Amino acid sequence: MKLLHRYILSKWLKSFACACFIIISLLLLEDVYKNFYLFIKAKIGPAELVGYYFFLGISFVSFVIPLAIFLSVIFSLGQLHWKNEIIGAQCAGMSILAISKTIIIGGIILALSNLVFESFIIPSAIDYVTTFRLKANLRGGYRTAASRIGFYNYRDKRIWFFKSFDKLSHVAKDVTINCYGGDNVEESRIFAKTAIFSKDKKYWTCENGSIITFDLQTGLPASVKLFAEKDFETFTETPEVMVASLKKTKDLSFPEVLDAIKYCHREPAGNAFCVKFHQIFANVANCMIVMFLAIPFAVMGIRVNPFVNIARASGLLLIFFFLGTIFAALGSNGIIRPAFAVWITDILIILPIMKLLRRAM
Repeated sequence: MKLLHRYILSKWLKSFACACFIIISLLLLEDVYKNFYLFIKAKIGPAELVGYYFFLGISFVSFVIPLAIFLSVIFSLGQLHWKNEIIGAQCAGMSILAISKTIIIGGIILALSNLVFESFIIPSAIDYVTTFRLKANLRGGYRTAASRIGFYNYRDKRIWFFKSFDKLSHVAKDVTINCYGGDNVEESRIFAKTAIFSKDKKYWTCENGSIITFDLQTGLPASVKLFAEKDFETFTETPEVMVASLKKTKDLSFPEVLDAIKYCHREPAGNAFCVKFHQIFANVANCMIVMFLAIPFAVMGIRVNPFVNIARASGLLLIFFFLGTIFAALGSNGIIRPAFAVWITDILIILPIMKLLRRAM
């Protein structure tokens, strides 16, 4: 590695670390303001708070990395350009992309790291934070209402209703399961006081309930069977998949998204899961896009105030994310295809970036 590349890399890494620290600190301060009274009332200890804010900080990583890349590239290359160091390298025959080689390699590594974080690590951190807040509410004397769940298994044609489902203990009460046949005709309906999913056997066991079987011709009840306890070995939907239906789509892990698509991909709600699936991979491209967007604005025009270029780059970045949000909403509602909804903004911004890079050369 050339001395110049090591120098630029060190400048950029310092700027990136500072940007990450400032952004995450501001986000954590917002949470302190919102939950400080709750944690005092719940008598949360210092060690517990450190763990909570550590995982909360991790949950912000996928949002922070693209923004920190953008700000650090603008600041570090802009500072070098303002001191005429970029011009000196260009006079030596180096192009802007050659000068920025180490930053580009670092951006690729960060983009791939962001993919791993968003797919596997961040959802676990969000689950920890959510569980911590629920427990803090209980310790603080606040009631946490058990959640009602309605889950449609499109693949196996079963509709589940839990009148009461505790997120902490994963115990379902007052359960109704509607089972449909090939022509979407209801074949049976199961009522149970309690339903338990066995992690070892990988199926559901219902207690204190009944099974109503319907006549397929008339649609009327044909028989009723009572049971104290019954295993349903074909009911393999996991509680995690059902709980995922309560989460915001952006908080789902990659395995949860795959499970949700497997059960729900053909119903309208499945569009949102398909959009999330493509967004996980599109975020890698987004990290690269914001980096290549920042490079030309950081090195264009000595006579122009650096803040003017920063404002221009920020405006284009806002338009990029604004359009991405609109297209994602259209894809989630089934108006356009999920893949098209996610990738169209990336495709549209490539041409302006190429023109800006050509001008910066």
